[in-house]
Amino acid sequence: MIRTLIFDIGNVLADFDWKGYLAGWKLPEEERRVVERELFLSPLWKEIDRGVLSDEEILRRVCAAAPELSETFRKIYRGAAAAVSQYDYAPGLLKALREKGFPIYILSNYGKTFYEDRLSQFDFLAYTDGQVISYEVRHIKPEPEIYKILLSRFSIDPKEALFFDDLPANVEAARAFGIHAVQVKGYASIVRGLKEYGIEI
Repeated sequence: MIRTLIFDIGNVLADFDWKGYLAGWKLPEEERRVVERELFLSPLWKEIDRGVLSDEEILRRVCAAAPELSETFRKIYRGAAAAVSQYDYAPGLLKALREKGFPIYILSNYGKTFYEDRLSQFDFLAYTDGQVISYEVRHIKPEPEIYKILLSRFSIDPKEALFFDDLPANVEAARAFGIHAVQVKGYASIVRGLKEYGIEI
């Protein structure tokens, strides 16, 4: 029986539309491609989530790849939290599940600046019982350590937990710990996933 629910944030409870955000800067096409490649698609982006490197160190490394765009990189990075917005359904979904008696936890990859500037204000967090955000623990999904921390910190029995995440690797990592998991591909998939485990909303 499922007694505990765990949710990722990005593409599950909130949208991360970095492409739309970047398009809003109306950069020349070649500059846009460089910013896309060296910032949003760079391996350094995951290091933002890990929280080991400072924002300044991340920017130093990004700017080194295209020094002529240093100021552009810095402006876009400073405002990037605006690319994240909670889905309209998220607060109501978690509220309804909370009212059914389910403890709800967050397990998500986010960097300190982005989380504190925007995500920490999202309405759905009011209906959660705790969270593990990657920058706080210096590990990112799908690394095993972050799942261990979640289970230990909140004394969660994995056999009684259901996890929702959009990335297959993160879902599989959860299952390796015995956690039931659903890959999210929109709101309907969350509803279906809950129903498969006997939870109606």
